[in-house]
Amino acid sequence: MEKYQRIEVIGRGSYGIVWKAINKQTGEVVAMKKLVHERFHSMEECMNLREVKALRMMKDHPNVVNLKEIIKENNVLFLVFEYMEDGSLYDHMMRRKKPFSENEIKNLCFQVFQGLAYMHDTVGYFHRDLKPANLLVSKDVIKIADLGQAREINGRPPYTDYVTTRWYRAPEVFLYAPIHDSAVDMWAMGAIMVELFTLRPLFQGSSSGEVMQRICGVIGSPTETTWELGLYLADMINYRFPEYPGVDLSALLPSASPAAIHLITKLLSWNPVWRPTAEEVLEHPFFYGCVTSSSQKMVFNQELLKDLAISEICGSERSTTTDEDLVNTLPENPFEFM
Repeated sequence: MEKYQRIEVIGRGSYGIVWKAINKQTGEVVAMKKLVHERFHSMEECMNLREVKALRMMKDHPNVVNLKEIIKENNVLFLVFEYMEDGSLYDHMMRRKKPFSENEIKNLCFQVFQGLAYMHDTVGYFHRDLKPANLLVSKDVIKIADLGQAREINGRPPYTDYVTTRWYRAPEVFLYAPIHDSAVDMWAMGAIMVELFTLRPLFQGSSSGEVMQRICGVIGSPTETTWELGLYLADMINYRFPEYPGVDLSALLPSASPAAIHLITKLLSWNPVWRPTAEEVLEHPFFYGCVTSSSQKMVFNQELLKDLAISEICGSERSTTTDEDLVNTLPENPFEFM
């Protein structure tokens, strides 16, 4: 630890504390994370930590934060990361006086989906805790961070109860689905995309029951057609979905293009199987003009383009209801579960 000089605290959490620090030998600014709830008696224990294993496997991707060094001192583990000067996406949003433009949202989300495609398909992990606070920004670059909850997609369930901060948690997790996968990350990204347009969380709630109430209020309650397994899971824990028709996302997000609305709608599908994969999202018309990290041009799905053409026609009579009006009319929470 002698080669690093701590400058200031830039983050605290249940895991421990993060400092901005400087490498006294090279002058490089880094972020140093101290894990406080575990003691490590050997480097082998450190290297087998799930977060460390995941980060080491993803170190070469430009949209996953780079783990630079692992230090064990007095049985305490320090993880040294590259420093992202603008902080988290959450911090970035808090400093905004007006919502992001669609081009800005497209740029940020395309990078995150590239990182997720690499994480899900190449490395075989899913994040399980995607939220604005776990996406780090430096100028126009955004990177996925905090892989403490990451799991192998082919890993053996059951997983721990904690999966994502409540506002970004997928419905199947609320209902204790015995198996879940990378689709939980896609749901979280749908919620994050809406938040980038509005600068307010879509499914904000102080309890699990309240969040589920908000979800039903926005996308409509599930049916046997939209999520038969979900109805079965709810029945198994004696949970009854409130009955709401949902709202028109194009009215909730009046500045969003039909392509953006189409993508968000797919990501926020009740049925995890219906949510597109990260690779499929990169081919969505919303990202027209974007190129992958390998500089290959995007491939577009003709069926999606047809859907968008229809939504463009239907969208000519958009509601004049404001974002705030719609959010304020969402149902209150009459019950609580979990």
